[in-house]
Amino acid sequence: MNRNTVRWIVAVLMLLALAFGLSCPSIVEAEGAKLPLDFTVGGSKTDKTDWEYDGKIPVGYKDDTIEVTSEKGSVVLPAESKRKKNVKHETWVVRIKIKDASQLRTAVSKDTYKGRGQASAEDIAKSKNAVAAMNGDFFKYENDVGYVVRQGELVRDASDNTRVVFDMLLVDSEGDFHVIPSADTAKVEAFTEETLTPEGRTVLDTFNLGPALILDGEKQDIASSEAAKQGKYQWKYPQQRIALVQTGTLEYAIVEVYGKTDGTAGMTLEEFTDLILEKCPDAITAYNFDGGGSTNLMLNGKKIHKTPGLREITDIIYFASAKE
Repeated sequence: MNRNTVRWIVAVLMLLALAFGLSCPSIVEAEGAKLPLDFTVGGSKTDKTDWEYDGKIPVGYKDDTIEVTSEKGSVVLPAESKRKKNVKHETWVVRIKIKDASQLRTAVSKDTYKGRGQASAEDIAKSKNAVAAMNGDFFKYENDVGYVVRQGELVRDASDNTRVVFDMLLVDSEGDFHVIPSADTAKVEAFTEETLTPEGRTVLDTFNLGPALILDGEKQDIASSEAAKQGKYQWKYPQQRIALVQTGTLEYAIVEVYGKTDGTAGMTLEEFTDLILEKCPDAITAYNFDGGGSTNLMLNGKKIHKTPGLREITDIIYFASAKE
């Protein structure tokens, strides 16, 4: 083989290598954006320079793997009291875009699923470098009910306990939301086998509370939900509230309304659903989480406002950076 032929072969190989490298940046980027499913592991630390602040309060963040924006608003509603005074309620909408479903994460108090131990939501969020976070479904406190999956791990299967029936929010391994009404083991397993497995998806997380407020972009008949029928989740009277919403592929929102914990000020679930549709007209699925003193909405591990009657909780849902 003469020298010119060798040079030609080397040149072709170099061009092929260069072309392959240029054609596959998304593969490298995707791998860099994936976080381990281990629930004790948090996200990447963020740089202060990537944050936007309103005074000392963090209100937005952006890097190559996650973007978070927030919007503060207000609404005036009558209080459920003898004086019937109007009350101005603070509202917040936090929108989140992530690169990979692994950046939607859960964490528990004391890094253990066992017991009923509780902790400050801020402490849990800070320990996991949470960019945006909210309270979970208090599943450690209700330790004898529900079909519970966290970070891909089946933690508990107690759905045969009919004392409490939930509309379950199921998050799949691609970060998409699904709701299983009156969920039990048979329904979850059937849904997984019929819907997720054929698409190569698995169950990432399940949340047992509800009810579902919006499905396929449509407001639901909340009063007919199993959670509402039980009367356990204050759906009929005004309350401080919070919901998790999917608005697109790997795009989400957390919507919160400031209220009181005694049922005298805030929103009913009907009113709250209307607020979500107003603030997030792109909402695909919206799911109600525990309100009242459990309500927590945090950016960079810090509450963005004071919560009346705030108490310690057992778990959070959070969105994390995966930057290298």
